[in-house]
Amino acid sequence: MADTRTSRTDDHKPRRRRVANASDIGLRLGISPSILDVANYEYRWINDDERSRLHAKTQEDDWDVVRNDGSVKEDSADIGNAISRIVGTKKTGEPMRAYLCRKPKMYFDDDQKAKKAELDRQLADLRRGKSASGDSQSDYIPTSGIRIG
Repeated sequence: MADTRTSRTDDHKPRRRRVANASDIGLRLGISPSILDVANYEYRWINDDERSRLHAKTQEDDWDVVRNDGSVKEDSADIGNAISRIVGTKKTGEPMRAYLCRKPKMYFDDDQKAKKAELDRQLADLRRGKSASGDSQSDYIPTSGIRIG
């Protein structure tokens, strides 16, 4: 006679804590996409290192620290509720944290255009045989000119 009873473990399957947003599992700096507004903002992790990079980016640039609820803290003086991760160790031995920050896409795109324009200018100088300091490097220019890329 076959046993038709099911075991207690078969009747009770554990329920998942998160069904959605499982894509960030395993990512050390992963963040739930539900709090990100990627249509309007660019996001970056900014280290709070000895060079005061976080202060520079949030006070002298347009980056804002993102809080745990997805809102932003527009000054970095109180970052207690900010989304952060430990990413290393400072020279002093204390943990170094990276904070999730966001910048409006419009400003980010303008910054990228300015960076591209500067790189294009430097590349044009290289093609003309000029060094980074502006000195002529004509002894290295072939008669056919310099072709890059």
